[in-house]
Amino acid sequence: MSGRDGAADDGSPADGDRRDDTSDDHRAEDGEAADDWDETVAAWDREVDEWEEDVREDGGDGVDSVDDAVDGDNDAADVDPAVDRDPDLTPDDADRVPKVVSAGHINWDVTIHVDSLPEPDGETRIDRLEQSGGGSAANVAVGLVDLGGQSVVYGSVGGDESGALALRELASAGVDPGQVLVDADEPTSVKYVIVDGGGELLMLANDGANESFSAAGLDRDTLAAADHLHLTGQQPETAAALATAAAESGATRSFDPGRRVADREFEAALHASDVLFLNDREADALEAATDVDPWEPDDRVVAIKLGDEGATVRTPHGSVSHPGFDVDPVDTTGAGDAFAAGFLAAALREPEITGDGFSHDPRDYQVPILVGNACGAVATESVTARTDLSWDRVRETMGESPETDLLIEVRA
Repeated sequence: MSGRDGAADDGSPADGDRRDDTSDDHRAEDGEAADDWDETVAAWDREVDEWEEDVREDGGDGVDSVDDAVDGDNDAADVDPAVDRDPDLTPDDADRVPKVVSAGHINWDVTIHVDSLPEPDGETRIDRLEQSGGGSAANVAVGLVDLGGQSVVYGSVGGDESGALALRELASAGVDPGQVLVDADEPTSVKYVIVDGGGELLMLANDGANESFSAAGLDRDTLAAADHLHLTGQQPETAAALATAAAESGATRSFDPGRRVADREFEAALHASDVLFLNDREADALEAATDVDPWEPDDRVVAIKLGDEGATVRTPHGSVSHPGFDVDPVDTTGAGDAFAAGFLAAALREPEITGDGFSHDPRDYQVPILVGNACGAVATESVTARTDLSWDRVRETMGESPETDLLIEVRA
């Protein structure tokens, strides 16, 4: 996930009219960087092992990354020559366990794998069928727990077997589902995800009960105890009220509105959020429909997911981009949610990033963008929207020098 030069969250191509240019002349010297990286990773692995052992009883979190400063082509931007080439990768505070309320859709997913989609009136063979929990709010909540955080999920399900299965799976994953509304008059939202042999997908879904909840139904003590509120698709007035209540309680806020961002009146929730998560098509749609410019934000952080081309994080003071990690995708369902979970897991454990809202210094997002990209890549290698986002898999996906292609622009 990188500059403006990539693909959408689902892997579809996008135009490159805002591409960030890189060249080998701007890469770190291989020998010196490799030595520094090996030493850093060895020390980091030792500390993470100790840290994960310490926090197994009450949760925890860890991260990973280094960077390289590269000249950009934005005339209004200058590259800061003092960009840290050896950021601290170790968990600074083993006692800092972020607690997140993740609010939005909770679904039951049926994932169907086929070699190719049939023509109208045609038929095709189902190669594989899987059922699992889904929904963006639930997916992020599970990912955060996998990465050592504490999660409360807030949303609604129907009073049916699919709803019971969804809640049982969340509880088994370590997520607190105690705030979830059960609407006995509506069915649980079931999403049918059809994945072809190339990993591309289409979705069929009913709304069901997934927006039956309201802001008034969330226990205020639960919200007051949270460090962060993560919003996903839901009723605009519910998102706005939750974001306002979180701001009043001192919690930071993020919002991933999804593909309907330009079709629903989300302006209040957008303006109340510290961080926005979008793919590039959603970013373009938001720019065209509202007064928010995700590509050049003036008062918030925007993480733009570019599918197999990585991601870019835009701030009022510049940007940091990374082209992502090479994987062979099996199923891109949930990759964007995995990116958000990894990004938040890395950012929320750093007081320098979230101590007073979210930092607007792009250099602070070197680690979150790398972890987010790694988690997104891991998610594409598994069937269904849920996958194991352990730190071991994140480190394995990153490889030996994930910082090599980082591009950082700092505006004067």
